[in-house]
Amino acid sequence: MRFGARTIKTGISVALVLLIAEAFQFQQIVVPALAASLALLPSVYQTGVRLLEELKGNLIGALLAVFSLMLTPNPTPIAIGVVIIIAISILLFLNLESTTRTVILTTILIMEGASQSDMPVWMFAGERYLLIMMGITVALLVNALLFPPRYERKLEDEITTVFQMAVRIARLFSETEGGRSSFESLEETKKKHRGSKTTYDFFEEEIKANRWLEKKTPIYRRAVLKSKMIDTNSAAIHVLDKLHDDFLTLEHLPPQLEDELMRHMRHLLRRHERLFSAYELENEHIIDREEDLIHENFDFAKLMIEKMRDEEEDLILTVVPLVATMTDWVKAMNELERYLITEMKKHGDNLKVEPRKKWFFED
Repeated sequence: MRFGARTIKTGISVALVLLIAEAFQFQQIVVPALAASLALLPSVYQTGVRLLEELKGNLIGALLAVFSLMLTPNPTPIAIGVVIIIAISILLFLNLESTTRTVILTTILIMEGASQSDMPVWMFAGERYLLIMMGITVALLVNALLFPPRYERKLEDEITTVFQMAVRIARLFSETEGGRSSFESLEETKKKHRGSKTTYDFFEEEIKANRWLEKKTPIYRRAVLKSKMIDTNSAAIHVLDKLHDDFLTLEHLPPQLEDELMRHMRHLLRRHERLFSAYELENEHIIDREEDLIHENFDFAKLMIEKMRDEEEDLILTVVPLVATMTDWVKAMNELERYLITEMKKHGDNLKVEPRKKWFFED
């Protein structure tokens, strides 16, 4: 975890909860503060989902604690442990395991504190339950209102970074004699690509958290476009990964086939670059639509397979899957191209998110 907006919001949430608890003279002010610190998640949507889960999970824990106290007003540690086991079992059955920590806290506080309190058991349990839910609710409101996460700009930057890194590797491999050293940054590229996919998930959740948006708004179109851009990057990285894994075997390719492989690689790379440049510059004319990449890829695959008939089995078993991954790359680029051109013609001004000023601590 690094210092960022979520760190600040966690501190603010805890401070607000403590102030509210003191204002209403609650005795257990640590309880809502702890709940608030546990409930603050990366996206507003996740925090909202957690609120609903905590409502259900802590209600289960509170009811079990009250029922247990009705049977044994002075619970022993063993009795508390049994109740917690039952509570966790129910949470697992209902897929509410994410609330386990706060439910255990709720159960222990009620069972330990009710026997020492003059309040009726149900009232004591209700107060503890409300305290925990207050902490979670404050965390949700802080996350939604104070510097809410903005993942779209971050996602766009990450997609571009992954694209640039993949292009660099592909160029080193296909246009220079870098050899295996061309793939030195491949693992870092794959790591950043996984990060972009995670950010996209958060971006989708950000959209879900704003359900008041109509589905015709630009953000939905941009989400689809970015999904296709991620798929295109993923297909390119898959090809690079395959080239890296089978590098030693591919060194035994006949010169003619090696030249053909490099030529086709450069051609695919050029199309990938043009697609992303067209998006960046918002100019569909950058894309050379006269190129028939699908049939060219088919001819390349046919040529490679025909010429490989007399080669060793290991080489054949290496080249055929490589051709298949290149076909996946072509397919991803074709889908991106279709969507990009269509959207540029209809909504060219709404495809890119406008850059905004970021606070120094924002994630």
